[in-house]
Amino acid sequence: MLNLTLPLDILAILIFFYKVRILICFSLLKDPIYSIMALPWHIPLESLPKLKKSGVKESLLKHYCSCNVHENPCEELKTGLMCDIGYSNRDSSTIQKLIAAGMTVAHLNIRELEPEACGQIIQSIRQAVYNYSTELQYVHPLALIIDVRGPDIVSGDLKGGPHTTVEIMQNETIRLTTDTTWRECGTADCLYIGYDHLTDLQVNDIVFIDSLTANKIKLIVSEVGDDSIECSVVTGGTIGPKMAVQISQVPREITNLNKNDSVESVSHSDISQQNFEQLEEQIKWAVSSDIDAVLLPNAQSGNDIRHIRNILSNKGNHILVFASIDTVQGLDNIDDILTEADGIYLDRSVLSTDLPVEKIFIAQKIIISKCNNLGKPCISKAVINEQIPTLCVSDIANLVLDGVDVVSLELHYDSPLRKFAPAYDAVRMAEHCLAAAAVICRHAERIIWKPHIYGNFELMQSPLEEPTKAICVGAVELALRSQAVVIICLTNSGRTAKILSHVKPPCPIIAVTRTCHTSRQLRFFKGIRTIHYFEGAKSAWDSEVENRVRAALDYCKIKRLVEAGDAYIVVAGSRRNVGYCDSVRLLYASVRNRISMP
Repeated sequence: MLNLTLPLDILAILIFFYKVRILICFSLLKDPIYSIMALPWHIPLESLPKLKKSGVKESLLKHYCSCNVHENPCEELKTGLMCDIGYSNRDSSTIQKLIAAGMTVAHLNIRELEPEACGQIIQSIRQAVYNYSTELQYVHPLALIIDVRGPDIVSGDLKGGPHTTVEIMQNETIRLTTDTTWRECGTADCLYIGYDHLTDLQVNDIVFIDSLTANKIKLIVSEVGDDSIECSVVTGGTIGPKMAVQISQVPREITNLNKNDSVESVSHSDISQQNFEQLEEQIKWAVSSDIDAVLLPNAQSGNDIRHIRNILSNKGNHILVFASIDTVQGLDNIDDILTEADGIYLDRSVLSTDLPVEKIFIAQKIIISKCNNLGKPCISKAVINEQIPTLCVSDIANLVLDGVDVVSLELHYDSPLRKFAPAYDAVRMAEHCLAAAAVICRHAERIIWKPHIYGNFELMQSPLEEPTKAICVGAVELALRSQAVVIICLTNSGRTAKILSHVKPPCPIIAVTRTCHTSRQLRFFKGIRTIHYFEGAKSAWDSEVENRVRAALDYCKIKRLVEAGDAYIVVAGSRRNVGYCDSVRLLYASVRNRISMP
């Protein structure tokens, strides 16, 4: 018979651990955190959803072969839409309709408006945003970008006053001069041009002048004199005072321009309250008006961008600077410009005056690709009218397929249909065109080829020296593997959300921030939805994070982005004032989450 007796001390230790184990298990069962709930994701491991590789083809050809024209477009629009706001659509009700139709960025050209009118339009934009946000019961951010005077060349005034117009007839001749005696008395025969190197042109060089009609005025140099050039008119048009002039293949510097050479509105009185003819005054006005971004036309090099940033100084260092590529010189220096600028604006019709039109699509591919490679937003202009022809649809769709962040729409409020339809509503038709452009972009986003499943894998596979980039790449990879429906990002400066946008996640990015200008500026980046969180700050950081995430979930449920059981990613800082996001969490939406409406 075996002796199973144990020493008393060993037996006492075993009994003690047995009792402790029972107490721990009992306490865990009583804790609601560890209580078992029947949730949608509680399924056997062997039946977990696998990563779907069938939806992404290994080549672009096979991808397009597998597309289905009958599928519905993407529910959420990732590409931004920008519209010009001016005298034709400056009232708050019209702007509110454009916002409801899909406008995410408002563009204001202060070079062609009076200071008082600029202030009134901005007030109308703010009022429209407030009214629309009140209807939605949450803040709807709208970015505002303005044009400033770049290194433009402009013509002088006309004989007869600021409201005078002159018809330049085709097949006629016109003399362009730098003689200052013609500065305020230009005619159809002789016109002052504010460019000292005008006589450096050669015979057969091309000069373009903006026209009040549809097409630009095209001139060909036939003779060069001491202070003037004779030109033949190839394409005629109507001009007014201080019209923009473009000379092919001629370099210009931003600091060499006459301070009086600026574009001025033809149909309005002279600027007297504020000197908008100086670049410094325009920038200071933009800072005081709380503008989100400035657009520098005709950027030639990185020095032009640095000049703008020096004017912005400390008070305006948060304002984004976009550079417009309008000339071949700017295109050749695109790498230098991208190093200094926050983004690029591309108007292909303007660039075509300096670059052969058959090469414009190549420049478009180059500029958009370089912006995508650096994670900087690219805005490209497109034209759409009430007829929405096939060419407009294809043009907008190809811009989205190329990777543009924001499509700038030129909406025509002076349609020829006005002459034949007395009841023609230009504002309503512009709203219709904007809504149609949004649908086109959603269809284009659905068929974007996503090589290597999703994401910018070149960035994901490269060495990541910065912690924020490593965290963002990990978040996108986790979203891919878990099939998360959204990535919620808590950010202050917006930098984390911008990096996430650069990595190209498979789902929308919901950026929650307390900073007003950050919530608006993120509208320039593709795939980011911003939430301006303004509730009172919590003393405990965990409670603060929980409240912000709950606000993001409320927004996602209103937009039908998240349902019970869906996975979502949270990127945030582990403690207050950490300086960058250093944590990534994979969570699941529960049916217990309620939508708390403000």
